[in-house]
Amino acid sequence: MEFIYTEPIGLTDLAVLEVGTQNCLPDMSFGPGVRDMYILHYVHSGCGTFTTGVRTETIGPGELFLVMPDIVHAYCADSDEPWRYSWFGFVGTFATRLVELAGFTAVSPVRAADSSTSVESLFGNLMSLRNEPAKELLLTALLYQIFGTLAIPDDAPPLRADVGHHVRNAVSFMNARYAERISLHEIAEHVGLETKYLCRLFQQRLSMSPYRYLTDVRMRKACRLLRRQLLGIAEIAQSVGYQDPLMFSRMFKRTIGLSPTAYRENAKLESGTGTY
Repeated sequence: MEFIYTEPIGLTDLAVLEVGTQNCLPDMSFGPGVRDMYILHYVHSGCGTFTTGVRTETIGPGELFLVMPDIVHAYCADSDEPWRYSWFGFVGTFATRLVELAGFTAVSPVRAADSSTSVESLFGNLMSLRNEPAKELLLTALLYQIFGTLAIPDDAPPLRADVGHHVRNAVSFMNARYAERISLHEIAEHVGLETKYLCRLFQQRLSMSPYRYLTDVRMRKACRLLRRQLLGIAEIAQSVGYQDPLMFSRMFKRTIGLSPTAYRENAKLESGTGTY
């Protein structure tokens, strides 16, 4: 395994914390567990499985999978043809937006590279930057290049010039008001579009519905609150926009794969604390 830690001092929009590449042994695995950063993997050869929630996918050459912060996941190399992959670990205020633009979601964290040769070569440049004096900046620039490639699907249908603006406005609206009981009609009204057209734009740009995006936002916030061990389940449900704690618990388990209580217990064990 080749590995680089970085010290991205002063970088807040997008900060690369680690990169690496590994030829895995048969059945080499991680998890179930959680990470506190995004980790984007690209599979060069071989194959393996990636599990989030109750969904397991087999991933092969030319495909990418994204580990999301605070989401329980596991992955394992194939016993006969173990994968070789490279990865970026990153955080930042712009990280979530880049992930969305590249089409990754909590329920769809796997995708093929639309321009596999380009993405392959970009991931292949990781270790060449090991001894560069400004490797943090160069790795961040490389990650922007990768997301730039992923955010432009080869077969993307033509869109009106202003649709990106509408989607950004809807995303900002939901990020600001996720704790409220907002409807699809309110979101569409806020950006000045009909609900059907807004849904089509979200599918084209983010590969999900506005409702799916709002649910993902709420579940990410809920994960953070559960890990802090400060609020009860009913209080967390209210804090992320659910008036009914049972409805929140059902949605959380459907999305994350664990009940809120089980997720909290896992987080408590991982932190080494014995009490709330």
